This record gives sequence, C-alpha cells and structure tokens, in this order.
Amino acid sequence: MGQVDNKRGKKTLKLTIAIPAYNCEKTIRESVESALSQAYPDKEVLVINDGSTDKTREVLNSIEDIRVIDNPENMGIGYTLTALIREAKGKYILFLCADDLFTSPLVATDVVHQFNMGDPMIGVIGRYYYFFMNGQEGAIGVCRDRNILTSSCCPSGMAFRKMKDDQLDYTNDIFIEMPYIVAQYLQDWKWTMLEYDTIAARFHPGGNTGTKTSYYTQSPTKNWYDLVGRDFRDFPMFIQLKNRAPKLLWEEICLVVKNDRNVLLSLAFWFYSLTALLLPGAVLRHLSCFYRHRIARIFASVIERPN
Repeated sequence: MGQVDNKRGKKTLKLTIAIPAYNCEKTIRESVESALSQAYPDKEVLVINDGSTDKTREVLNSIEDIRVIDNPENMGIGYTLTALIREAKGKYILFLCADDLFTSPLVATDVVHQFNMGDPMIGVIGRYYYFFMNGQEGAIGVCRDRNILTSSCCPSGMAFRKMKDDQLDYTNDIFIEMPYIVAQYLQDWKWTMLEYDTIAARFHPGGNTGTKTSYYTQSPTKNWYDLVGRDFRDFPMFIQLKNRAPKLLWEEICLVVKNDRNVLLSLAFWFYSLTALLLPGAVLRHLSCFYRHRIARIFASVIERPN
C-alpha cells in the first residue's frame, strides 16, 4: 500500500495519525480505535506515551497495528507533539488527542486529499470540532474559530505536512503548545481549513488529560501575548481558572487589562470577570455544570461532513 523510497529501499507512508498519551487509561483505547477505523489505507497510527503513571501503557500493549514510543518521563505536551512530528513516517501528520474521536472514517481521506489536490504551499490544515461528555448525547459546545492559531489550542484534528529537516522548537507553556508549532510552520507555509466538525473532543469536568501536573501554574494570557503580540480574548477562561487555579485569577484579569485597556468596554469581559471573582467556587462549578447540561447543547449545532 505504501510508496517505496528507491534510495533507501524503505516503504514510505502517506499519513501518520499521531496521538500524544498521558495518564489516559480510560479513554486511550477508544481514541486509538477511532484512528485505526479511518478508511484511508496508507497510514500508520503512532502513539507516544508521555511517562504515564497509570495503566495507559498496558492498554496500548493490548492493541495491535499501532506503533508506540515511550518518553523516559513526563516531558509535557509541547515536547511530545514535536516528537510525534519528528518520529512520523508519513508524508502528512494528523493529530488526535488520547481522549478524542474522529467524527467520520473519512477525515484522514479528506486531509490527504486537501494536501494532494490543494495549493502545494499548504503546510497546515485546521478544522472545526465539537465537545461531548461521557453519558450525554450530542454536543455540549462547538468551536468555529477560523483563526488557525487560536483554534489550534486543541491539537486534535490539526494536520501538517512533514518537513524534511523536522527542526521544530517546542514549548510546554500553557495553551500555546500547538500554536507554537503552527506559528513556526506559518513562517514558510500557508494554511487552510476543513469546514466541518472532524473531531469530537471529550470534555472532562475536572480538566482534560495530556498535560504536566504543573499545567495551571502559568499565565495563559502572558504566554499567548509572548507568542503573537496580542491577547487571546478568551474571557470564559476566567471561569476555568476560578475552578482549577483560583490563585491565578486576579493576576490574569489584571494582565488582560494591562495589555489592552479596550477590554474595559467589553460586556463579555465584565460578565466573565465579575462572575469569576464574586461567585464562590462551589456555586460557580454548579452553574457551569448546569450550563453545559441544559443550556450550551441548545446552541451547539454540529456541522457534519459534506457528502
């Protein structure tokens, strides 16, 4: 099925589906099976186990037709993403997080077709995606962000053309691990989007996996500003910080205002900042849960793959 590199006599694959895995014993099998079920034949599924301390490696050992590499310790998601690109045998790399799913068996086919038939200077492909929760039917939220940098904060579904030298720098700074890689690609390549929900991203009320334990000890606003020179106006992030890293909240709000005083004219800024500051954590978590289960799904309209 693969092409042959005559110089080395080695089989070269068209596509690598790349999965970073860290302490995901409960979800990794379903995600890997989603990758294996992709209809595109000329592919490999590559998993890097990022120093998991649970039974992730045992689960991976029980799955056939995948290639697994172990980091010597928990190196962080940024390091692991670049390692996956470096170790990939495919001409193209399609990412899937260890708790997410492809929405169609033809996602990989669409990615390869876009690279093969589109502008030869396309080096990055983005996508839309939606969120789901275990035990709940349907989507509880959607991402329709057409900014390739901000939308890549979730690595799942992002696709790249493999570069010859693979000399990519990495960062483990919070929220910009994948945008940091995308920014390097955009120095030489163009990008495009698959305009349907290619990924069902699993939402964990207690926080998603695949990160170092020190993840919420950094300022996401500062990291974003250092990368692109402007703020990431994700004001709902204040709610997330209150629930998961309350000591960061006030500093984060002040930093947002310091970098851009125009946010003081934004109703969304005032709503999310005051809500996060004034409501007790227990009440806020209850309201967040109610919103996800009862309100958000009303407005979460999934865009299916066009026929």
